[in-house]
Amino acid sequence: MEGVAQKNDPHVEQPVVTVAMNLQHITGRIERYRRQHGILGTLGFLASRIVRHQRYLVFEASLTTPRSCTEWRAGERLQLFGPENIDFEMTPQLQDFLGGEQALEHLAGVRNGDRLFVVSSGSELHHCGYILFQTRQTRILGETGNPPLIASCLTAPSARGRGLYRRALNAELCYLRSQGYERAVIETDPENVASRKGIEAAGFQLCREANVWIVLNWMVYQKMAESGGVKRRLLFL
Repeated sequence: MEGVAQKNDPHVEQPVVTVAMNLQHITGRIERYRRQHGILGTLGFLASRIVRHQRYLVFEASLTTPRSCTEWRAGERLQLFGPENIDFEMTPQLQDFLGGEQALEHLAGVRNGDRLFVVSSGSELHHCGYILFQTRQTRILGETGNPPLIASCLTAPSARGRGLYRRALNAELCYLRSQGYERAVIETDPENVASRKGIEAAGFQLCREANVWIVLNWMVYQKMAESGGVKRRLLFL
């Protein structure tokens, strides 16, 4: 009958399924955090989720012109992980290097199409970084059009001072260009001078400074300082 929702109507079931999946994801994160930090630490974490303020420097890189491929040093090896190999090539050593349980959310993203880049030398892991293709973080950073975001980059202390971050970022940009993307973005904390130097050395240009207030992980107030002036916006995630 018209006007009566059918029992198996996907448009009716989808919101219920989405809410259930979101609740399961949230409760899973809370439980993992409780196991690591205890009840008091978890309560403090939840309180910080009510309202939090974050500052970012947002950089962009154009991929419309050719870029020289990264030259790796003797013994260095770049590995690319995606949905096709993340599970059967994951090792306990790599899991620990990525952050153990803290990396579960990013790894779930890799299973759904994101990319993980890892640089190693022999048995030592030196660097990792992700390319995120579908993430609300791009909106938080003031981006439109959902460009790929390079995120959560980490260089082992023993491998720092070799330009590894710059070379890894260049490899990720070369990969994105080969996939037909014309632009990529990355963010860093304004106080992280070393990260900014590596980002700029890889060819990124500063496009804005973002001051963001997030309420209940849902409502976002943005203050964006760009070359054209300061812009303010309220959005809902």
